[in-house]
Amino acid sequence: MKVYNISFQIDTALELQWLEWLKNNLIPTIVATQSFSDHKLYQIEVEANQSPTYTLQLYCDQMELWQAYQELHAANHLKEIQVTWGEKCYYFCTEMQIVN
Repeated sequence: MKVYNISFQIDTALELQWLEWLKNNLIPTIVATQSFSDHKLYQIEVEANQSPTYTLQLYCDQMELWQAYQELHAANHLKEIQVTWGEKCYYFCTEMQIVN
């Protein structure tokens, strides 16, 4: 199983607005591609002086679905984050394999 991980650091003043957007816009848009079998959103515990940090993990059971997502949707979803939040939301993506 492949896990697509998107990590976010969001401007503190926009955290609640961003979280609502993520839950009501971005995640449903990603789920609608039917590329992922499940997803989990985590808040990472950080020091009080650090920006709120979250990670969205998307689970993919089939390599063909993963490849199709990367080719057809990934760039658009990442662009949507950039256009909507600009420098107020830093993000990066990682690909992982579950090994146990």
